[in-house]
Amino acid sequence: MKPRWLVAVEKKPWALAVVASLGTTLLVPSAFALLAPPDLLDAAVGAGDRRLSLALVGLFAMSASTFRIAFRRRRSPEEDVDTDLGRTLPIDAAGAAARGDAGAQGRRSHLR
Repeated sequence: MKPRWLVAVEKKPWALAVVASLGTTLLVPSAFALLAPPDLLDAAVGAGDRRLSLALVGLFAMSASTFRIAFRRRRSPEEDVDTDLGRTLPIDAAGAAARGDAGAQGRRSHLR
């Protein structure tokens, strides 16, 4: 059985996608700053603050939409069976005895 918070997160895939894209947006520029050669870092600084900000916003938007598609929940056949179980009619134990069905009354005498 899944914990309640996991079920709540599965119902809101955009929230999970935003959290994942925030992590990606923080990870990719940090890795770029650590691993890129100095020539590439100088070129990035020369591009200006506006272009770097737009690149971060674009990375966030692209990763959020990618994660939203990746976190799409597919229903399994077992879940369809489970939802159909709620549609069954309840068993009315007293109904047969109240209608005067002697056979049903005799069968249920051990339940009293």
